[in-house]
Amino acid sequence: MEVKNNMTTLKLGSWYRDLLKKLENGEKVQVFAHEILYNAVLSKGIEKRPEGYIKYKAFENEIFGIDYVLNKIMQYFSAAAQGQDIAKRILLLIGPPGSAKSTIVNTFKVILEEYTLHNPVPAIKDCPVHDNPLYAIPYNKRQELRRYGINIGDELLPCPVCQKRLQEVEWEDLEVEFISFSRTRGVGIATYAPMDPNTADDSILIGNISLAKLAIYKEESDPRVWSYTGVLQIGNRGLVEFVEMLKAKTEHLNILLTASQDKMIVLKNLPAMYVDIIIVGHTNQPEYEKFASRPDTEAFRDRLYIVKVPYNLDYKAEIKILRKLVYPSVPVDPLVYKTLAYYTVATRLAKYAEDLNTLKKLIELMDQENHSEEALKIRKKAIQEEWGFSGLSPRKSAELLSTLMVKYPEGLSVVDVLDGIKSEFVDAPKYRNNPENKQAYDAVISYIDEELSNYVMEAFLGTSIEEEVKSYFQNYLKNLEAYVKKTKIIDPATNEERDPDENILQTVDSALNQISTFERRKELYERIASVIASSVIRGKTFELKEELPELYEAIKRVFFKEKIKLVGGSIDVDMPLPETRGIVRDMIENLKKAGFPERSAKLVIKRLEHMFRKERK
Repeated sequence: MEVKNNMTTLKLGSWYRDLLKKLENGEKVQVFAHEILYNAVLSKGIEKRPEGYIKYKAFENEIFGIDYVLNKIMQYFSAAAQGQDIAKRILLLIGPPGSAKSTIVNTFKVILEEYTLHNPVPAIKDCPVHDNPLYAIPYNKRQELRRYGINIGDELLPCPVCQKRLQEVEWEDLEVEFISFSRTRGVGIATYAPMDPNTADDSILIGNISLAKLAIYKEESDPRVWSYTGVLQIGNRGLVEFVEMLKAKTEHLNILLTASQDKMIVLKNLPAMYVDIIIVGHTNQPEYEKFASRPDTEAFRDRLYIVKVPYNLDYKAEIKILRKLVYPSVPVDPLVYKTLAYYTVATRLAKYAEDLNTLKKLIELMDQENHSEEALKIRKKAIQEEWGFSGLSPRKSAELLSTLMVKYPEGLSVVDVLDGIKSEFVDAPKYRNNPENKQAYDAVISYIDEELSNYVMEAFLGTSIEEEVKSYFQNYLKNLEAYVKKTKIIDPATNEERDPDENILQTVDSALNQISTFERRKELYERIASVIASSVIRGKTFELKEELPELYEAIKRVFFKEKIKLVGGSIDVDMPLPETRGIVRDMIENLKKAGFPERSAKLVIKRLEHMFRKERK
């Protein structure tokens, strides 16, 4: 045994005996490419999702919101790793532009690099394609391996160069080295990019005769004259990506067909060369449909394992996608990424919604953190019916965000994003007749204005309103109790009996998005009474904010609107009146503490003030 470049080398005979010992001891040994990749992914860990599929943690920092798609891809690798016939299929990812097809393949490449760095792969030393050492062992030895479930077909031979070496030395004397895959070094990972079919020749896939080597070895039949630099040779033992696979010329697809089905490529004047390779291609739906319509592609299509890759439909996952695509090069407020992500997902879901409220509800249910029965049901439906193959690409959203950051170097506001969405995706001629984009815009306006209201409310009210909210709640509860029990209340101002204040009850109903019916109010009253009684029994002081947070927030919104009415339309950010100058200053400072750049703080106050003016009209 010798060590070169910190890598161990062994004689093939010695390595083979060590392999048998491991197998006899029950150790698992990864032999083929699909096994290596499958184990590499598993090494990062898994998590069972409540929807019923497995989440593979190897992808969690790169691909978001489509774990069920990754689950289907891994089903392919699981079966292939077990030696099933599916290993002879080409994995083809089909989806709209920007749906993470190439990201999935790139992630596989990174996983392979990292895994084989710590779990190096045995290969015949000095082999130009890093062939599997098991291909060099005699047929009788292969029978021994079959007892352990390792099937090395009798037809599998090492590359032509190694076949020539076996004519000169005993198989046991070949050396085995341990390699790690690398994109930059061209070991075990390769990429085929689309090119002009008129100029592309077979050498891009299978290499060609090297004139320099021919001058040395003289004969074209000498395997050493061949330059093994085709992508199928570089990617041997690992993975080859085919970008826009179906645009490749027919001759190249035929080579792929042989490489996947027979694990073999044919070199001119040389023995057949066997390859152990994962072939992954990707394309878009129209391109596949065009390809499938051709009768001469039937044989190739029969050898495809197709996985459809839709757009993500979870707006929280879309935030992660946008953050990965666009780094915030300028100050941004807390709602910038959320706004664009929400809109992007809304364009993909709008076709499944009857109206604005249904769309907002769908977006809420597609949130993968929502584990309600209704949410799980709708997400399973979306998977079964293949939702997510239309709508806005994340690349388009990222382009808008990048453009806006350049346009507003002093800080980007959610208001700028809303304006940009309207300009680029709603009013632009390309999208003017797109109802989904318009409906998505209405949804994001409704959702984000609610979010903005909360931020501005906090900024306006500050932190000194707890006692006032508590007092308002006590007054509301007194009126609610009298209403439910159908009694009178004593007016503290006149000390006279009067009916419950319907205005207060309706105002809180509205803030809770609750219909003003006796049944709903009675149900709410009984819930409040039960929570208060429970606090007393436990010896705790009832805290509205902790025990009934949704009612607390509703009353705070009511209180905010009543407070802001006191200053009327006089909250002018640019030229505030003397009596509101302090209010405006405090609001801006509070918003800045919440993460809004000063310019953004002013813009959101203006937007909300404009909304309140419209409400008052």
